Amino acid sequence: MIELMSFEEFCELVRDESHCIRILFQAKWPHGFRCPRCAHPHASVTSTRRLPLYDCRACGKQTSLTVGTIMEGSRTPLRLWFQALFLHAQPDDINAVQLSERIGVTYKTSWLMCHKIRHAMRQAEDGQLLTGTVCMINAIYSEKFRASAEGHKQEQPVIVGASVGLCEEMSRIKIKKQPKTPRSRAPEISDRDRFEEEWVDEEADVDLRWRLMRYRSGKLKRIFKTAENWLADLFRGIGSKHLQAYLEHFCYLWNRQAGMIFIELLIDCATRSTITYPALTGRPARASTFARLPLFLPPTSHLQVELN
Repeated sequence: MIELMSFEEFCELVRDESHCIRILFQAKWPHGFRCPRCAHPHASVTSTRRLPLYDCRACGKQTSLTVGTIMEGSRTPLRLWFQALFLHAQPDDINAVQLSERIGVTYKTSWLMCHKIRHAMRQAEDGQLLTGTVCMINAIYSEKFRASAEGHKQEQPVIVGASVGLCEEMSRIKIKKQPKTPRSRAPEISDRDRFEEEWVDEEADVDLRWRLMRYRSGKLKRIFKTAENWLADLFRGIGSKHLQAYLEHFCYLWNRQAGMIFIELLIDCATRSTITYPALTGRPARASTFARLPLFLPPTSHLQVELN
């Protein structure tokens, strides 16, 4: 089982680039090739390139294996991408400096790979709403207790929400940045309403008793403290610009603690759009920033044969 492999064992598994191509094909098209333009199931394959090129037999559109994935436009070998995904799926996780050392790429390349993986995580998390009984609290990331009433510039208000089960277990969490307000003012009702509208299922039973110190809010505060410690220990803290991406990273891993994280992460990265370096840094993009989203998301079980 891949979750029980060491990193060295996994590297041996994906050492062959042709094997990586087969795995990525299965993750992207579990039911066989589908043209991104017309969904036709048959294509002619040009295999003389580093990555195969598929020519749709119905409309003639050409598409590469990595188009529509986070690897689109990347010159990094697939085996290194797979190694990066494996390390991101581990309980202790990894940062860009560590990734650069482990897989042998430059820091700039590893930084971009990490952010592209987080981009796929964010898209996956955005597609999952909080359901059932939902509890929410306000919190402040990087809170400075000696700051003025206006708040410290490093502080960032967030809303933490969770789906609560019958036994009071938190089955899914979301942490979302909110607009900054002075400490002397309570969070805007519109912020809470917007969180509920965007991230909570319409049929959910929402607990909106924000100021009551209850068991559920205590558990949410502990989860958020875990997220803060994780960001501090692994990344030495995160600024406001990229904070939401790192919060999505934490939520993605937390929400999949009991699952096959690598398999699900591989499929999410193979079926969701990429993000470019200019888009991440705020520089003007020369071309379209986002690739087209896939027509469907495949199940997670079909990759077991290839990876075992």
